[in-house]
Amino acid sequence: MVGIETSQHVKLSYEPAGIGERVLAYLLDVFFLGVYYFVVLWIMGIVMESAGLGAIARLPNWAPIVFIVLPVMLYHLICEVVWKGYSIGKKIMGIRVVKVDGTRADLSGYLVRWLFRLLEITMTSGVVAFITVLLNGKGQRLGDIVGKTCVIKERKSVKLDNTLFAEIEEEYEPVFTQVAELSDKDVRIIREVLDSRSTYDRNTWFVMLQRSRKLVEEKLGINRADMQADEFLRTIIRDYNAIHGR
Repeated sequence: MVGIETSQHVKLSYEPAGIGERVLAYLLDVFFLGVYYFVVLWIMGIVMESAGLGAIARLPNWAPIVFIVLPVMLYHLICEVVWKGYSIGKKIMGIRVVKVDGTRADLSGYLVRWLFRLLEITMTSGVVAFITVLLNGKGQRLGDIVGKTCVIKERKSVKLDNTLFAEIEEEYEPVFTQVAELSDKDVRIIREVLDSRSTYDRNTWFVMLQRSRKLVEEKLGINRADMQADEFLRTIIRDYNAIHGR
């Protein structure tokens, strides 16, 4: 497991992406790049055919570079920057690039990963990356280690219990109307803490609950010492769902 501390200073654990998942994501990306390559060639062929054979000679020297070489070279960098850690293959496989401290990876991290890709994957057919990830155990190849990033699995379960949503009765009345100030991200973190009981020993989990409770109370300006921490946080989730009509 990879230990990650959120911006709210709540420590969560995530499972590093496995070798198989990363290889499959890579193969999917290669497939989509291949499709793009042949589609561009097909379009260029149609254009030149309609313009006559002389169009080949008039084709600018930079055209293949701009429409084929650069998109293929920059694919991973652009995808991860624009899609916040995903490529098409990673998205399909449910894995994502993040910083090792749990925050969203920044441009420098993505850039370092991309630069090292030339050595780890392109020049060595992925052998160096494969060995590094296998030995590292934290979802990191050399580019990740230097760029301080890692590739983690994202939760794929769609059960209601694994989302920020909660079952609430129709007649349920919110206890804390202040929860309207919270965001989906805040509630998701609270849910992660509550669901992490099986991951940590009781004392560690208790500390996480107390810390989360304190942060929520400070943010909403409330204090309910009569409620246990886990009961308080579950009430927050129910109230949030009730107020937002879920």
